[in-house]
Amino acid sequence: MSDETVRFTVSLPKKLFDNMDKEVSDKSYQSRSEYIRDLFRERQVDHHWDNAQDEVIGVLTLIFDHHQRGLTEKLVEIQHDHSVFILCSTHVHISHNDCLETIIIRGNATEVNQLANSIGALKGVKLSRLTKAAQV
Repeated sequence: MSDETVRFTVSLPKKLFDNMDKEVSDKSYQSRSEYIRDLFRERQVDHHWDNAQDEVIGVLTLIFDHHQRGLTEKLVEIQHDHSVFILCSTHVHISHNDCLETIIIRGNATEVNQLANSIGALKGVKLSRLTKAAQV
């Protein structure tokens, strides 16, 4: 891949353009080009995951009610039963009832998605978000 820069023109409806400009400003991008490059990079990661034969790395972020009966055991059981590698996890108490956990996962994209879906469907899990990070 060369470092050559290619310039191109994009046409957008005014409202979409205004929304983009606001986000560029709100997120402190140096330029619209940098914002667009980030969007393209994200789409490429998504595309790679959709077609991955190799291992991928992702981060599963959870917020759950640790008072939910049996939930902690089910979380551990699901992580042990899937054929993905749990590289690291961090557990933080964010309120009397709620915990935030991040789990860094490596494995086949389909299996990582299945693990994330299995955990997200558990009773007591309030948020389950998989961030698709990289190809190994």
